[in-house]
Parts: sequence; structure tokens; C-alpha cells
Amino acid sequence: MLKNIILNCCFIFASCQFIGLYAQINTQKLELALNNLQNDVDLQFANFSFCAIDIESNQIISQRNPNTALIPASSLKVITTATALAVLGKDFKFKTELQHSGQIVNGSLKGNLYIKGYGDPTLASPRMVGAADMTNLFNNYTEALKKAGIQRIEGAVIGDGSYFDDEVIPYTWQWGDMGNYYGAGAFGLNFYDNYYSLNYYQTNRVGETPVLKSVSPAIPFLKIDHQLSFGVKGSGDNGYIFAALHEPNITVRGTIPAGSGVFTLQGANPMPDLYTAVAFTEHLKMAGISCSQTATCQRLYKINENRQVFYTHYSPLLTDIVKHINEESRNMYCEVLIKAMAMKKYNVSSFEKGVAVVNEFWAAKGVDMRGFFVSDGSGLSARNAIPSKIFAQIMRLIYKDNNTFGDFYNMLAVAGSTGTLSTFARNSPVANNIHAKSGSMSRVRSYTGYVTNKGGKLISFSIVVNNFSCSGSMIKQKLEEILIQLASTY
Repeated sequence: MLKNIILNCCFIFASCQFIGLYAQINTQKLELALNNLQNDVDLQFANFSFCAIDIESNQIISQRNPNTALIPASSLKVITTATALAVLGKDFKFKTELQHSGQIVNGSLKGNLYIKGYGDPTLASPRMVGAADMTNLFNNYTEALKKAGIQRIEGAVIGDGSYFDDEVIPYTWQWGDMGNYYGAGAFGLNFYDNYYSLNYYQTNRVGETPVLKSVSPAIPFLKIDHQLSFGVKGSGDNGYIFAALHEPNITVRGTIPAGSGVFTLQGANPMPDLYTAVAFTEHLKMAGISCSQTATCQRLYKINENRQVFYTHYSPLLTDIVKHINEESRNMYCEVLIKAMAMKKYNVSSFEKGVAVVNEFWAAKGVDMRGFFVSDGSGLSARNAIPSKIFAQIMRLIYKDNNTFGDFYNMLAVAGSTGTLSTFARNSPVANNIHAKSGSMSRVRSYTGYVTNKGGKLISFSIVVNNFSCSGSMIKQKLEEILIQLASTY
């Protein structure tokens, strides 16, 4: 009997040793890849933070500097979008109302027509699947006017974005970002993703100022100062748009490459509330409905009137919006979510209150938020800093609670396949096992999400690198190797 007990104990001990040895061998290539990254000459002046957690057991699989807070760029979006699903609800929809002042008499609206926004970031979006584009949206609006008996408007169309305050840009964003498409503000009335395109004819005359071919969509009130010039052929997009908020003045500086085609720069519309009214007035004119006064916005009109709601437009479900954000990395959409959460909890639309909602929510979930320094929702601010361990812990909690967060795993881009990860690890057989959000800024690259390894184990992870010396494509390849090795474990 004693002999059997001794033999069993020896077997158990040997088995434990084997399992421990196997686990070491299993992660050996991953650890080697992490060591190589840590000692890489291109990271000589850099910091990086990495953490991978077994979702089922909550055990750390591997980590490097997991408590080092670094600028995450757009990886921050996963925390913002997940929090919004919990705070606003998976089935939440934004609304936009058609309202009118005055009375409708014999087909004439003797008052103003208002388009009242409640923050919908998808209104007339040309890129959000499931959102009504500008033509379909305005057709629906026009039909609503006809059903209400309005054949002409003895007043103006007024875009009303007053649901949110006028602080449409987080104060920590850089001036050089704000006029460009990725720096679009979060207004109470957003329209056409709050962006436009400047299309320039190219020539081969280096140093010459390009000629503007068109602005699309055509925003008539923009006043553009072209200080742009041609760089050498193949020099790429080095053009920047500078614009003050709520003002029509645009300055374009920098260079675009010489060539023989058309080159496009994308800017952030500084007055989407006004543009909504202008565009709809033009649509009504085409439909035979006249307006006696010039389109404007509530911010400029400033008169408060009694109004009646007669039509309400709804956005796609929040789950669809979150998927679009996570796959395509829409900054403005995330900042709208921050403001919407602040309105829901505090009845104010400040970015500070929205960020406070995010902090409070995850702290209540038991996450140690020390080292979580955040000032926006999209990750565009260079003042954001988050440790990879907080990212990995939050991603684990999201996956474990699908009642609150839904199928978040499938709301992320898939490596080698979709969104911003379409070219990531695309030649690897384990690419589809990586579902994540990428982040990139100058000298910043990050990936946060989930990996299903070869053993079927689901892992939450985050890796963030700041101040690398190599190109963006080279650091991408180095981080690909880490995640491929993580996905190749058992």
C-alpha cells in the first residue's frame, strides 16, 4: 500500500514537472521573440509594454513591463466602445428630430424648420454600413415634410447641435490634427462624418501651388487659403489642413506629390451643423419646396422658439456602430460616445465627465486603474497613457460578460482580413486567430484584443510601443512576430 502511494506521488510529481517543462517549451518561441524585441536596436530609445492573460484561468501567460503606462493611440477605442455598450446599452440608438416653429397654414410653414441633433455620428455617413446616406436621408426628411403638409417654408432651415456643448474637440488634441479628417469634432449635430475632400489637379512642376479641382461634398461657405505646393514625385501626402472651430476659414499647407492625376486631401468640417441646414435647403429646392430665408444653425441664430417634433430619424444599433469604430478606427464616433456617456450619467456633455464615466465603470469592475491616464475617447491625444496589463484585464472582463458587452470578439478587426488589420500577418496561417484593435501615431504603435492559440485557448492581450526608431512598416513586422508566436502556442 505504502509502495503504491509512493509510486503515485512520484508519478504526480513527474507529471507536474513535465507539464511545467512543456509550458516552458510551449512559450519558448514567444519569450525569444519578446527578448529579441526588447533588445532590438530600433527600440534602443523606446519603451514597450506587453501582457497576455489566459481568459479562462485569469493567469498571465507572458508579460514585459506590464505596468508601464504608454501612449496607446487608437487601441484606446476598445475601452471607450465597450464602456459605451455597458453605459448606453447594446440596443441604444441615436436620434435626430425634425421640428418646426410656427404654424402650418395652407401648405406653408410660417416658421422655421429645425434639424435637431442628439449626437448621432452616423447621420448621412458615406462610410457606415447600415446608415442612410445623404440622398436617402434627405428623401426621408422630404417625405416627412410632405406628410406634415409642408409645401413651402416661410422661414429658414436651422441645424441645431445644442444638445452637446460647443467644446467639440478635447483640449489636449494638437493644433496640427484638428483641421484634418481624423481630427473631426464631436458636435451635437454631426453630418457626413464631419469631413470633406479637397481634390487637386497634379502637375510635374515642383514648388508650384496646385489648382483645386473640386470640394466634395460641395460645402459653399468654406473659405480656403491654398498655401500648398508640389513636392517631388512620390513624396507622398505631406499636406495639412488648419481650421478654427465653428469658423469657415481653412488654410492648407505642406506638399503633395507632383504627378499627372488628381490628389485628394481630407479635412474636418468645422461647421457640420450649418452644412446640414445648407445641404437640406438645397435638396428641398430641388424637390420643389422653397425656403424664404437663408439656412443657418442654432449657434448663429441664437433665438429660442417653441417647437413641435414631427419626425424622428434613428441611427443603426450601437453594436453596429461599435463594430464600425473598432474595425475602421473612427475618432469622431468615439468622442461622440464619450459625450453621450457624460450626458447619460451627469447630464452634461463634457469630455472630462465622459472620461470620468469610463474610469468609474472599470474601477467598479475591480480593475486597478492606477496608471490609467486618459483625456479623450479615440486615442488621438498624446497625453493618454495606459499600461498593457490594464488593457488585457479589461479585454478579459469584456469577453467574460457577453450579456453586457455582446459579442465583442467579433466587433474587432480580424488580422489579414478586415478593417485596419487587413494587411496584418496576412501571410500567416494563424492570422484569423487574431482579433484586435490597432493604434498608430508618430512613433507609437499598439495592438489590443484577443488571440485564440493553437490549443484553442483564448487569450486577451495588449502590446504598446513608443518612440521606436524604425519605420511604421518595420515596427508592424516586429509586432506581427510577437502575436504570431502568441497564436502559435498550445
